[in-house]
Amino acid sequence: MMLSDSARQHVSPNRIQSFFSPGPDAAYEIARGKRVNSAAYAFPVVLFDGSSTPTHRHVCTVIVTRSGKNEWAVDRLP
Repeated sequence: MMLSDSARQHVSPNRIQSFFSPGPDAAYEIARGKRVNSAAYAFPVVLFDGSSTPTHRHVCTVIVTRSGKNEWAVDRLP
């Protein structure tokens, strides 16, 4: 329900499952979003997997789009 139709078409259910349940030592940082257009925002994200020493960092962007009057959905996952 959190993903847009477009995101669901480009990501397999296994990839979604692994993204949202990375492990007990995983963490993330989300910075201030930037307006892309009237119906979309881009948020810089840093993912920490915590499974290795030193901790592996992955810098990426999450795009959130308006999907209804007061509803928003993730349109692109890292």
